Amino acid sequence: MSFIRNLKERVKLFLYNNKNIALRSLRFFSVITGIFALGLMVYYYGFPHSNIERLKLVTYFKGLFGYYVVSYLIRLLYSLDIKSFIKSSWHELVLLLLLSVDAIGYYFLDENILHAVFTALGSSDPESWYITFMQIYLLLLAYFEVGKINLNLGRWHINPAVLFILIFAGIILAGAGMLMLPQMINPPDGSDWNFIDALFTSASATCVTGLMVEETANFFTFQGQLVLMFLIKIGGLNIVAFGIFMAVFSRFGIRVKQHDIIEDIVNKSNYQSAKGLFAKIFIISTLIEIVGATCLFVMLPESAEIAALSDRIFFSVFHSISAFNNAGISLYEGGLTHEAVSHCYPVLSIMGVLIFLGALGFVTIIDVINIKDLRERMVKPWKKLDIGSRVGLVSNTHLLLFGVIVFILLEWSTGLFLPEENFIEKVITSGFQIINRTAGFASVDTATLAVPVIILMLVLMFIGGSSSSTAGGIKTSTFTLLFVSVYTTIRGKKNAELYKKNIPNDLLIKAYAVLLFTLVNLFLWVFLLTLTESESLANGDIGILQLVFEEFSAFSTVGLSMGVTSGISDAGLIILTISMFTGRLGTLMLIMALSKKVKSNKYKYPDTHIMIG
Repeated sequence: MSFIRNLKERVKLFLYNNKNIALRSLRFFSVITGIFALGLMVYYYGFPHSNIERLKLVTYFKGLFGYYVVSYLIRLLYSLDIKSFIKSSWHELVLLLLLSVDAIGYYFLDENILHAVFTALGSSDPESWYITFMQIYLLLLAYFEVGKINLNLGRWHINPAVLFILIFAGIILAGAGMLMLPQMINPPDGSDWNFIDALFTSASATCVTGLMVEETANFFTFQGQLVLMFLIKIGGLNIVAFGIFMAVFSRFGIRVKQHDIIEDIVNKSNYQSAKGLFAKIFIISTLIEIVGATCLFVMLPESAEIAALSDRIFFSVFHSISAFNNAGISLYEGGLTHEAVSHCYPVLSIMGVLIFLGALGFVTIIDVINIKDLRERMVKPWKKLDIGSRVGLVSNTHLLLFGVIVFILLEWSTGLFLPEENFIEKVITSGFQIINRTAGFASVDTATLAVPVIILMLVLMFIGGSSSSTAGGIKTSTFTLLFVSVYTTIRGKKNAELYKKNIPNDLLIKAYAVLLFTLVNLFLWVFLLTLTESESLANGDIGILQLVFEEFSAFSTVGLSMGVTSGISDAGLIILTISMFTGRLGTLMLIMALSKKVKSNKYKYPDTHIMIG
């Protein structure tokens, strides 16, 4: 017994003495393995392979699982409190147990359990489903491993706005690289698809804009469409939410002081509220997308594009994600102007609701549906929604109603509406076009709209959606503050007020800064586009109104087009890409990233007077 006890003590001492070096080595190999797993996944889906090559790659995937099993056991061995360790890493344990059960069945019972499960579920290709499931497994395990690494970016004194910009730019570049892979596209003969096109498309999806140089339905393979869908989902989470995700949930060690930008933009006053925001955003957005996909699955009309059940499921999921995230990318040829859906009013209504919710903003949605707040408002009716949520709801609703009324009046006698459409159907058609001031879907060809309606759409696109939403523009909150400021000036009042609350001057200054910054950007990009597209303008291939509309749509991340995107030069596409990137990040974040904070503001010069107007 003493020998065993001594051996046990020596083992414990050995483990203790080597704990730091063992865990550091494990972290290093976790990064290498995660990168290798991701690269292997890209190689598997991005390039054509023979059956023998595919089997080899699948074997490599299975081999990588062995590392994660060993890694988990080593971390378990070095943990001081095994119960706490298992409790904190239960998600990894569940994945590894499922993997172990499948491995035991394969090696000892000569039965591939997961393969058998997919066969029992009626899959026509259980092998493909099994491989896909296994790869998702691998990505999750790689994420859990890499997510434990603490890079402690706080000690590098990185401006959080700069960090978020770099993250977003990295996603766009990665997406462009993916879209350049041979298995992602199905180009027709003579296609000149290049990196500029891929970069523009990736930026359009990630910035949830929807402008496309190629037809999504035919040009991209299923893998390519899947990449676009994931880019839309990531981009739609909002740059602020994605920053929270990287900073908090991936444990990158950003300090509390660097959450100021998050709390300022989403109007959350403490670190804990900002910390929990991403989880709420991800869960709520995913639930809304699932409900939307279910409704679309039931309502999508029969067509050649969705003849198979799997196609109907994918179309439903893709369009639900694209609509809620205000991306405006469709898998139908010609978008929603396709004859199968252009006058399918239930589908247009479902898509419209998803777009409206996406344009409201995550913070507003959370504020409205929060169970605790709902109960409190029922008991105490005088308790109101947060003022930001009220501004978002009221302004979006008013803009929608105003737009629908003007649209119907302007297009009533132009022949846009079908003769057989009743009044309700005309309202739905009009409402769908107006609600797409933030999304970019359209059930009618935008190029056929009357010029006054085009001007109306330019104004609505410029305003955009709510703050912290998937929409672009200057935001409805900025527009509301500007309107209140002008109204206050006209009335000769000293203080700007909204809902019986005083609006601080610094908010009004920010609103005017956003307005000026946006106008300068739009003017600059339009000016540069007239230089890059001078030949097309001179030949009459592109009109100046079409070019202005394209730029407004890009900067406001809308995606509506008058049909000229594919005809724009590479230089013009680069300008539009930068414009989408700028518009998606938000003017305030760019200003914060580019500006340098003053050393002191504890002084004030004498007042002066300058003539205005």
